[in-house]
Amino acid sequence: MSERLRNGERWFDEVYGPGKGANLVAQQTGLAQDLARFGVEFNFGEIYSRPGLTLAQRELLSLASLVTIGGLEPQLRGHTRGALNVGCTPTEILETVIHTVQYCGFPKALNAISVITDELTKQGQEIPPPLGPTD
Repeated sequence: MSERLRNGERWFDEVYGPGKGANLVAQQTGLAQDLARFGVEFNFGEIYSRPGLTLAQRELLSLASLVTIGGLEPQLRGHTRGALNVGCTPTEILETVIHTVQYCGFPKALNAISVITDELTKQGQEIPPPLGPTD
């Protein structure tokens, strides 16, 4: 195993839990393992490992990016779990989605908040009440 992969797996495991980096690569078949390995090596070994932002900040930024792209529900679910694992609260996660609406529009934000709320519930998290008027 290369040092780059070892470093990437260490950071991946920090976000998703022990052994998850190796599992991501192992779950792929044939050449698809190369793509998964590139993701672990680069995204986590090179980007997530940089100083300057906490893992919680990186996860909120990842969620915001995924929301604005749209159509990436499996990644939204995974990064929601990752955000919880690194200490983000449901309020921080959901407020991140609300913040994106001004950049990506209501359809993408509403789709994302539905997926994320569902994942938060599956993870046993309480969904915060609305902050604005409800009447």
